[in-house]
Amino acid sequence: MLAYLVLLPLLGALGSYLGERYGLARARSVALGTSLLTALLSVLVLQRYLGGAEMFPEQSQVWISDFGIGFILGVDAMSLSLVLLTALLYVVAVLASWNISTNPGRYFGLLMTMEAGLMGVFLALDLFLFYVFWEIVLIPAFFLINGWGGERRSYAAMKVLIYTHLGSLFMFIGIIMLYLKAGSFSFFAISDMLSAADAGFKSLVFLLLFVGFAFKIPLVPFHTWLPDAYTEAPTPVTILLAGLLSKMGAYGLLRLGVTLLPETFQSYAYAIALLALVSVFYAAFTALAQRDIKRLVAFSSVSHMGFLVLGIASFDFVGISGAIFQMVSHGLIVALLFFLTGMLVEKVGSREIPRLGGLITRAPFLGWVLVFASLASLGLPGLSGFVAELSILLGLFSTYPFLAYLAVLSLPLTAGYYLWMLQRSTFGATSELVEGARGDVRWHEAVPVLLLVVLITLLGLYPAPLMEMIGSTSREIVALIGGI
Repeated sequence: MLAYLVLLPLLGALGSYLGERYGLARARSVALGTSLLTALLSVLVLQRYLGGAEMFPEQSQVWISDFGIGFILGVDAMSLSLVLLTALLYVVAVLASWNISTNPGRYFGLLMTMEAGLMGVFLALDLFLFYVFWEIVLIPAFFLINGWGGERRSYAAMKVLIYTHLGSLFMFIGIIMLYLKAGSFSFFAISDMLSAADAGFKSLVFLLLFVGFAFKIPLVPFHTWLPDAYTEAPTPVTILLAGLLSKMGAYGLLRLGVTLLPETFQSYAYAIALLALVSVFYAAFTALAQRDIKRLVAFSSVSHMGFLVLGIASFDFVGISGAIFQMVSHGLIVALLFFLTGMLVEKVGSREIPRLGGLITRAPFLGWVLVFASLASLGLPGLSGFVAELSILLGLFSTYPFLAYLAVLSLPLTAGYYLWMLQRSTFGATSELVEGARGDVRWHEAVPVLLLVVLITLLGLYPAPLMEMIGSTSREIVALIGGI
């Protein structure tokens, strides 16, 4: 069943590419149909998982026996949460791509190939397979930015390729070291081997893996590729970069860094928490200085991902649950924010904050949803961002109280840059540019926006189902060092 989550997007990629011969409508219809079918299949996987089916692993067979490589797929609560998020955001991204008219077959083909890679990353339990899917994601991302991005798209695409591939090389060296020691790439064989490995070996492997994941999350100072990539990428690709690719790093840190090497992670946890705290404040202060809403949201994303890593570093049940919840919550909120910035460009003609003003009077739907998304991102109670950040702070306080006090000080900064942005762009006197805004909202814009708004609200008002599901994985992670 899990293999189809990888195979279906690949078939959709081929169908979209070939469908271009019959026109734009055929290519995008195949992509939308594939994304909807993948979303339906992910819901069926959820139903089966909640029904008590053993899915860790679900499928295991030899791939290349001479090198100990297997095709091993499985899900637990953490990976299933990200599979569901991937399926949902792909429906959003395809609808956000509805007006793509330049080489639509290639565009949607690359987009669906990237979904296959993302699904593979969250499902693979063989480290070689994990790395293959990890790299598959990077290739279409490069071509999508370079082919359909902004004015500086070539520069941004090359920067993404160099930086993230460099991080992947560190990670791959660590994986090869594990393979040479265990004689297998299987997650389970490596886990058994590491229980008897010496501390020096485990420390070196962990640092190599951590650098690879830090580039992807990203943490300061590994973040410099992100602002250009998020700004220059087309809106649907930015949604996927911020909503999903950054989660690959956090997922890898939890799945490999923490689950395989819990004692080693614990020894570096305080240093990682400090690095995450630097990311939170650096990105927040930088967001305050932005004139472009899209760059503001990009730096806000760095800050929020730093907050997520604080939850992981707490090594506390509540903190880790909050970090996994934040993966989902941040994915939804940042997708909505970037979707809205794309609508701004289309309906107003600019994302520059000083050129906007009075947006809510000329484009009320866009203006009010921008207010909602900003409040969700700054952690307004009743919305999903509040649940995630509160859980992370509670977990961090139980482990590192002083760092928790410092982290709380970042919250006014987040409120500051979002409220200042809203004051200048959404409220106040109506600018000349906004006077000519087109306020009409089409179905392929309204549907994904309303879907994201509803989910962010539901997870904020009733987080229990998701929290209870991810709690099983959080307990297992913390129990690895006798924390529970």
